[in-house]
Amino acid sequence: MTFWGIELKKGTSVIYDPRFHKVKGKLRVTKACFGVGTITSRCLVECRLRGQIPIVLCCLDMPGAGRSNMCSLDIEFGLDDGEVQFQINNDCGNFGESNSVFLSGYIVEK
Repeated sequence: MTFWGIELKKGTSVIYDPRFHKVKGKLRVTKACFGVGTITSRCLVECRLRGQIPIVLCCLDMPGAGRSNMCSLDIEFGLDDGEVQFQINNDCGNFGESNSVFLSGYIVEK
């Protein structure tokens, strides 16, 4: 297993392409959480496979009483899935440019 992690900011995307990653295997995304900053709205974390329509992976809510600002995930992307584009939905209210979301997980080597 090899650790994997990225930081997402509103208006940008991060692409994971197993063909160009030095470790070959399945990508397993296990956690999403807010980074440092003042969060004033909920946030949808999405992925897009091969340029198709975005799929919502999770919704992170504003921190507060009874609310969690992290989400456990168990999502696996195989080598055949090809390029995966991760992004924050642009309709996420007052999610500022200084805010971010971290995705983490690991690569299960072939």
